[in-house]
Amino acid sequence: MKTTGKSLTTRTELHWCPVCFYRLDACTSLLDEIVPGPGDFTVCLGCASVLRFTGAMDFEVSSLESIPIHSRLPFARVVQAVKEKPQRAYRIT
Repeated sequence: MKTTGKSLTTRTELHWCPVCFYRLDACTSLLDEIVPGPGDFTVCLGCASVLRFTGAMDFEVSSLESIPIHSRLPFARVVQAVKEKPQRAYRIT
């Protein structure tokens, strides 16, 4: 992946993962400097669920099988990395 010195992370409106209710307010592109749009895929950093942006830029639950074959491997690697990350303890206040 080439780097241009620009951030690949895009801030988005605050939404919650529909599976684990993890706070989602940014996303990072795997391949290029793009702004996410309806139909694009992402991975929840809380539970590793594959999600898809809706027309309202909210999230719906999806799957690796729904991702186009040419992009599936990078997403699978991200899902695995999230599953293997140490779990942090969260405290609700």
